[in-house]
Amino acid sequence: MPLLSLEAAKKYPKPAVKLAYGTAGFRTKADILDSTFYRMGMLAVLRSRAKGGLAVGLMVTASHNPEPDNGIKMVDADGGMLHQSWEAYATAVANAPEEALESELAKVATAENIGESAQGTVLLGQDTRPHSARLSAIALEGATLVGGVADDCGVLTTPQLHHLVRLRNGAGQPLIGPAEWSSEAGYYTMLWEAFAMLTSDAPAAARGPLWVDCAYGVGAPKIEAMAAKMAGALELRIANRPGEGELNAGSGAEHVQKGRLPPAGYEAPLPDCKRACSVDGDADRIVFHFYNAQKEWRLLDGDKIAALCASFVQEQFEVLQLSTPLSLAVVQTAYANGASSNYLRSLGLQLPMAKTGVKFLHHEALHYDVAVYFEANGHGTLLFSDKATKALLDAKQQAEASKQAAKARAAAKLLAARQLINQAVGDAISDMLFVEAVLALRGWQLEDWDALYTDLPSRQTKLPVMDRSVIITTPDETKCTAPPALQPALDELMARFPQGRCFVRPSGTEDVVRVYAEAETQAQADELAMLTAQAAHKLAGGKGDPPTAAVA
Repeated sequence: MPLLSLEAAKKYPKPAVKLAYGTAGFRTKADILDSTFYRMGMLAVLRSRAKGGLAVGLMVTASHNPEPDNGIKMVDADGGMLHQSWEAYATAVANAPEEALESELAKVATAENIGESAQGTVLLGQDTRPHSARLSAIALEGATLVGGVADDCGVLTTPQLHHLVRLRNGAGQPLIGPAEWSSEAGYYTMLWEAFAMLTSDAPAAARGPLWVDCAYGVGAPKIEAMAAKMAGALELRIANRPGEGELNAGSGAEHVQKGRLPPAGYEAPLPDCKRACSVDGDADRIVFHFYNAQKEWRLLDGDKIAALCASFVQEQFEVLQLSTPLSLAVVQTAYANGASSNYLRSLGLQLPMAKTGVKFLHHEALHYDVAVYFEANGHGTLLFSDKATKALLDAKQQAEASKQAAKARAAAKLLAARQLINQAVGDAISDMLFVEAVLALRGWQLEDWDALYTDLPSRQTKLPVMDRSVIITTPDETKCTAPPALQPALDELMARFPQGRCFVRPSGTEDVVRVYAEAETQAQADELAMLTAQAAHKLAGGKGDPPTAAVA
């Protein structure tokens, strides 16, 4: 790579704080991120060169964080999240002293055997935060400084940037689609065509509009663009646009799912909108909600979305009756509500467990032919392997040749779902359209979907501890392996409550223990959470007095 002068390295001084690259990249107060963006522009060029010149992406967003925050995360060449092996490089480069920056980048080049022959290409996207354009320009400056070619794609949702990278590189063969899909306009075309195919035989019924809470973020203009492409095929009421309020304040998927509260503008039933959803600030999460006949507000979170997705796929599999069955799994974390797990088991589905975090869910999902994963916060997707895609294409062709209309239609629906649902990352827009398509096919409103199962009451809380590292769990975080007396104590507590389940896990960011409990009633879930926290306090060195109540 070109030599990096000390003067250039010092242009954007490193902040005093230590930064770590997590699932969502770097994320903190926007006013201390200049050097991080500068350096990630440089590192992105190296990652592109390491992938033989394939494009990588840099997304400028802090997602569901408050408006004063910002962040940057890298999109890998396959359109997915940055490979975990490069997270350590990102952390080292972000925190290197200015005089050591060139040598730190050289270490990466040496470790990855990166030569000078491949050109580094970086696509940049940004959300609507007031500081995103400036920070994006700094990342572009860093990329070009080390010889990269940077393409500023402007304002996008995070999943749209993932889409552009994936399509630019032709990832996900076969059936990647026509070249014109590899643009923002092509994104809308691809989704609209898939939605139209999927709903072509849906019952004609007046379902009314879907009210869409956009958290005052980038989702609003992009969903409006999607709606324009669909020309009334799905009526959308866009609410909480940029400029109408502070980003993510009292609105958005995070507020709705974590707080169990309706968003601004939907505090009471709207006579003309029986269905509502909320996306987060960068539109990669979505949850649904509504008011029932008793005017009680009801939330349908990521667990409910996963159940709808999986039941739809299984229905089509039952029609297809493939000679060589494809594996179908729903990947869950320890936080998945027990009622959702029971429902999915009743369908005969595999339920592998993964560590908390979407990157761990995605990695586990890749082990199956078709896999669904959604965190409760609404971040997730439905993945089809290349093997599954080929099998469905073959099944459709064979069914058409033998005039088996039902089988041909089932295969076509699954292929349309594959086109509609983002195959690289959770995408609120594509997930919204898929949910609406399945509901339309079934003639359902949200109360019909909600009736699939009833969530068990649950409680999440946290416990300050002296040293969170004393708690060690199994890889899926469902059991404690240390301290040795803790898991037996938790097992005893769970046995005391009908449908009782609890676990503790160390936080990845602060010296606290995360506590989760569920049971047959809310009072029992609250009590079990308190007793679980007390057991962890006693056996893992909690700070202060033992808790006397479970607080969110």
